[in-house]
Amino acid sequence: MKVLVIGLKVTIKDIAKMADVSMSTVSRVVNNSKPVNEDVRKRVLKAIKQTKYRPDVMGEDGANKITHLLGIIIPHNSNTVLDDFSVGIRSIAELYGYDIVVGLTDGTVESELHYLNLFHELGTQGNIFVGSVLEHEHIEMITKNGTPCVLAGQHSQIPTIPSVHLDNETASYEAVTYLIQKGHRQISMIRASGDSAVGGDRYEGYRRALEDSNIPLVEEWVVESGFSADDGMSAMRQIMESGTRPTAVFCSTDWMAVGAMNYLLDIGLKVPEDIAVIGFDNSFMASIVRPKLTSIEYSGIEIGMTASRHLIKLIKGDTVTPHHANVAHYLMVRESTG
Repeated sequence: MKVLVIGLKVTIKDIAKMADVSMSTVSRVVNNSKPVNEDVRKRVLKAIKQTKYRPDVMGEDGANKITHLLGIIIPHNSNTVLDDFSVGIRSIAELYGYDIVVGLTDGTVESELHYLNLFHELGTQGNIFVGSVLEHEHIEMITKNGTPCVLAGQHSQIPTIPSVHLDNETASYEAVTYLIQKGHRQISMIRASGDSAVGGDRYEGYRRALEDSNIPLVEEWVVESGFSADDGMSAMRQIMESGTRPTAVFCSTDWMAVGAMNYLLDIGLKVPEDIAVIGFDNSFMASIVRPKLTSIEYSGIEIGMTASRHLIKLIKGDTVTPHHANVAHYLMVRESTG
């Protein structure tokens, strides 16, 4: 073994010199792309260990790329269930020897396409979309790049793109039905905008629960909201200023529900005595706020883990069955509904 004085950055050329092999041989060992003599492989791995060498993401001289690399495209929303998605994805990826590169988006198609293109240049073997609705622009780029993708947090209608989440419509139906069974007939909703799982599916569950119990839906009581607590406060204010007051409110997320409760408390109303409140996601906030928040519980970590497993199957050329996988959910009843 040759001795090499290491500078600030170790390159594939340095490793090749230490192990007395060619750079292409080092590349084969790093990427496990072609068979290498066992003695040679051990020399290369020893040199890598001694120098703590890490391959350049773009490859030495732009020629070699890390093959065990997964991309995650996820909206920048901290302290939400999306954090659990990331934990689950990472745990399975690491188990199978994959590194991860994360693209934090602002939720727009443009920013997501930017990361799709960037990940293609980086050579990711597969990508996971978290919380995104795939538009035709996404599908065109995914098809063009030929990189396997899995959708986490939405229901995929694309045969080549599996998805993982929960049955949002049924979960919402059960939450609103619980309120009805508690005697509520004036039930409002603070919903996310659009036709996503959080906006469209959770609203559909709310609507169907009212319909099945012959309870009229009051349009003024359904208000679209952003995802923050401040957005939830604004939406609750709009509902309360509609002229009539509901006895319960179902919210698309826990943060919206926390905002709604804060507004009600600010104007002197009690939760749940005056108005009951239900959230969704059972985030850490649900058990911290007072009164404690009733919420739909499910495992974001399990969603992330399942999405990673599906993606690795696609990378290996296996078939993913079922095309859409749902994780279990249940209603965590706490103080906010009495």
